Amino acid sequence: MNNPASAANLAMTSKRPSSELFTPNDPCLIRIETYSIGSPVVVICVSIRGEPHRRTERFVPSMDASPGVSNGVSTVTDSIGLTRRHWLYFVLITLVLLADGMEVTMVSHTFPSLAEEWGVTVGGGVTLVVTGGFVAMAVGALVAGRLADLFGRKRVLISATLLFSVATALGATSANFTAFTAWRFLACLGIGAVMPTGITLLADLVPARQRASLVAAGYAGVGLGTVVGAGLAGLLIPAGGWRALLVAGGVVPLVLVILLALVVPESPAYYATHGAIGKAKQVLARLAPGTDLSAVVIAGPSDHMNKQEAFAVILSRRFAATTILLWLFAFFSLGTQLLIAQYLPTLLQQPVPGLTTVQSSTIVGAYGFASVVGGLVLSAVLARVSRYRVIGFALALSSVVALAIGFAPNPVFGTLLLLLTIAGLILPTAFGPTRNILATAAYPTRVRGTGVGSAELCARAGSAAGGLVGGTLIGAGLGLAGLFLTVLLPIGLLLSVLAGLKFDARRIGADSTAGFREEDLSLTEPETRAGAARAGATASRQPLLGPPASPPEDRVVAEYKADLV
Repeated sequence: MNNPASAANLAMTSKRPSSELFTPNDPCLIRIETYSIGSPVVVICVSIRGEPHRRTERFVPSMDASPGVSNGVSTVTDSIGLTRRHWLYFVLITLVLLADGMEVTMVSHTFPSLAEEWGVTVGGGVTLVVTGGFVAMAVGALVAGRLADLFGRKRVLISATLLFSVATALGATSANFTAFTAWRFLACLGIGAVMPTGITLLADLVPARQRASLVAAGYAGVGLGTVVGAGLAGLLIPAGGWRALLVAGGVVPLVLVILLALVVPESPAYYATHGAIGKAKQVLARLAPGTDLSAVVIAGPSDHMNKQEAFAVILSRRFAATTILLWLFAFFSLGTQLLIAQYLPTLLQQPVPGLTTVQSSTIVGAYGFASVVGGLVLSAVLARVSRYRVIGFALALSSVVALAIGFAPNPVFGTLLLLLTIAGLILPTAFGPTRNILATAAYPTRVRGTGVGSAELCARAGSAAGGLVGGTLIGAGLGLAGLFLTVLLPIGLLLSVLAGLKFDARRIGADSTAGFREEDLSLTEPETRAGAARAGATASRQPLLGPPASPPEDRVVAEYKADLV
């Protein structure tokens, strides 16, 4: 083996006993020989009428506790599987994401009150707050993603949540619109930081095979936050005004982040990639109480990766195309989603359709509740189907829903409630969690925070652009129907970008379900990829007749690497 310390952690090749059998209706001899090259790969050689056929099967990896054999953190977490601790951490992180979504929605319900109290217009002050807030979220996302890779996901998540909860509560003390805007910008820095760090921490804690599914389910907390936010707005604004709403929006996340700080651990993968192997094993032991991990050797950081800055990695030859496509997808997906969410209450209270505050809050609440259901359905489907097929189907359905709302003739409250509930089931599912599902699967652990954070930067930039465009169009007289017809353009662009991401994932060898694993880090080295390609060419010249010979160790390992490439 040319590189025994490679991140793939391939063990010595061992040949298992072959088995021979006859099929009931065909006397041909089927001979099966398997060659184990260590978790998670077994090479199977099959002879049918003397003709060998070789294929590589990727089984669910299991831990190798053999002395001297190291395992990546993903290998260990996959072997442990989902435990009760995983579900506890999932719930707490999801609740913090719920508070994030709740705060964004609550502020949108304050705009009509601000217009009455300070004379703020939709095309003026409101557009400034929406657009500037998204710019602040973009900055917070980018900075937090890099800080999460340097100092830990949990530490940055706690700091970000404290920032936006305190700033939101203090926004209730604003004496004028300028002070309100300043507090809002500060809160948005924290809001922008919460999403990438929370999603990254969740992705690091759970097994790779369940990552996309649980990220989608966790993002459903954002949709549930819109339900809670709309409910609080309908309850508190008539009784205590918009200031009472902001106080509640600051207290709820403050309580949740205290619970998270006490219960949720730091990412074990973060510890391992920074050389803190002892701490990584302590977290893994917390994930599976009673499991003896004393004999398991955790792989340390990759020397090749540690020599590169995180941004150099995500913009390297291997990841550059994926990164750029993810940025485009994030820009248009979140921009479209929050364009609808931010202006929906205002559009519903325009002279046409002319709904009351209670009616619009009811519709927004139904829209948010439906988005939670849609997120959970997405999570269940992702556990079984490729993420590209699922997201593509959701985007196609979104275009149908947008057309239905755009051409609905003079809708009244009941019609809008039905249409927008259906829209809530589909549109936030297609626009909301999908960028994070794609981003968390695209990068290795050491740069995952930076990769997700940079995608979130583009997402927030898209939100700022959407806020600016939406405010301008609404100020120019665009109504509810026109807005939904307008979103057909970004839907078409998202479908095109998704096709590009699927093609590039095949090129770099990312699994369609689990995505990129830190055990594949050695494949980022150009010399490794070239060697794998040469080995694949050699394998293609093997004889087709005769019993399968035991493959040499180097050739089996090279064939495995070539298969990944």
